[in-house]
Amino acid sequence: MSCLCWDVLIVLAVIFLAVWLYFQYSYQYWASKGVPYLPPKFPYGNNNRIFLKSTAFASEAKDWYDAFKKQGHKFGGVWSFSRKVLVLVDPEYIKDILTKDFQFFIDRDVFSNEKYDPKGTHLFNISESGWKPLRQKLTPTFTSGKMKMMFGTVLGCSNFMIDFMKKSTSSGLDIDIREVLASFTTDVISTVAFGVESNSFDDSLNDIRRYGRTLFQKLTPGLALRVFLGRSFPELAKKLATKGMRQETQDFFEMIVKSTIDYRRKNNVSRPDFLQLLMDMNQEPQNSDKYVSFDQIVANTVLFFIAGFDTSSTTMTFTLYELARNQQLQEKTRTEIVKVLKKYDGQITYDSLREMVYLQQVVDEAMRIWPPLVSLGRICTKDYTLRDTDVTIEKGTAVVISTLGIGRDPEYFPDPEKFDPERFSSENKAKLHPYVHLPFGEGPRNCIGLRFGLMQSKIGIIRILTNFRLTISPKTKMPLTVDPTFFLLKSNETLYLRAEKL
Repeated sequence: MSCLCWDVLIVLAVIFLAVWLYFQYSYQYWASKGVPYLPPKFPYGNNNRIFLKSTAFASEAKDWYDAFKKQGHKFGGVWSFSRKVLVLVDPEYIKDILTKDFQFFIDRDVFSNEKYDPKGTHLFNISESGWKPLRQKLTPTFTSGKMKMMFGTVLGCSNFMIDFMKKSTSSGLDIDIREVLASFTTDVISTVAFGVESNSFDDSLNDIRRYGRTLFQKLTPGLALRVFLGRSFPELAKKLATKGMRQETQDFFEMIVKSTIDYRRKNNVSRPDFLQLLMDMNQEPQNSDKYVSFDQIVANTVLFFIAGFDTSSTTMTFTLYELARNQQLQEKTRTEIVKVLKKYDGQITYDSLREMVYLQQVVDEAMRIWPPLVSLGRICTKDYTLRDTDVTIEKGTAVVISTLGIGRDPEYFPDPEKFDPERFSSENKAKLHPYVHLPFGEGPRNCIGLRFGLMQSKIGIIRILTNFRLTISPKTKMPLTVDPTFFLLKSNETLYLRAEKL
């Protein structure tokens, strides 16, 4: 072997040894602080799934939650490769981190690169310095008045879905309900976020649907590397100018936003949608508290698309799945819907949704078992001591809350796999700890679009239940299991339903 080869091998060996020593040093961290921990394995730490699809923690957080819960701990330490992560188990500590002591945990544990990727920096991932001003600017776009303004648009989009389902049922076809609902939410978000009329049921490969799918694509080597760096070495990822989204996808959505804005301004067109609200803010003086830049418009319309498209379709998918498995509960839900709509001359209105109390219980119970976000992550932004302990969480430490784990914890929800909407009756809900059901997060940085998400989900469910009786198709492989690789909930199995026209 040549001297050059030996030199290369020696250098690689030295690098490996240095990395190994660094990891071993890191792996002493939680023990040195007296925090219970799960034994890590070099080099993965406690990541039992490598190169996950998201820079946020996926369903592995449930494994950590269950392990610490079984050991009787209120919190515990793990590692993502060499990165330190604190797992919260006790809901009182969850309340402290999300609400009571929020000022210590302002940042979400989601990668962003504000310097090199302004069009990829939005309300969900923006850091401490820019979060509050942006939240204050966008909050008025999600008031009840604005929801009422967009209600008719959302309701109109549901017609495409119902027409498609009627054609499918008349042909005796089973329905891939997730795909149907994803097409519905794509049409909704295309209209209210980008101002683009879309019918994904006639053209399932339209550009918005196609590029929307790339946001949830399978891992490519390049994406795997970006995810790995953003998740385990975020500071290095920022220095390397790493972006969270494919450039091609970002360019497509930017093109849609720009062309729509140019068309509306040139032709003096105004529409009751999210994009119009942002356009109006863009016209404010730049020193105004209401002003948003073009980059912010692009970033937050993309966020609105991601959040409104996936979380709402997930909520509807699993709500209808549970109702298809429980015919009595399906009929009870339908009966309430029909009864309320009679008061409104059979018309679905914004106010009628508020009177459907049992429907809300059904949706809450579906989100308990199948939370759209399977984990919540925060970053400690300044040193913080956990209440009633001498444990200090140091600045920069990640904190994770498993919504999937706590929602299926038998201590709070006996027989947790059972679908029982009565858990969320007004009487029973009052007995629950307020931080064991967190489908939209909690505290000052909860989901800003929760009203829109619930409105969209309820419209979809109401339209389907008033037109069809649903059952599970034999094609569906049961029981459903959770895709462990993504922090947005998805089942490994395709969920097929049979729909009988009423």
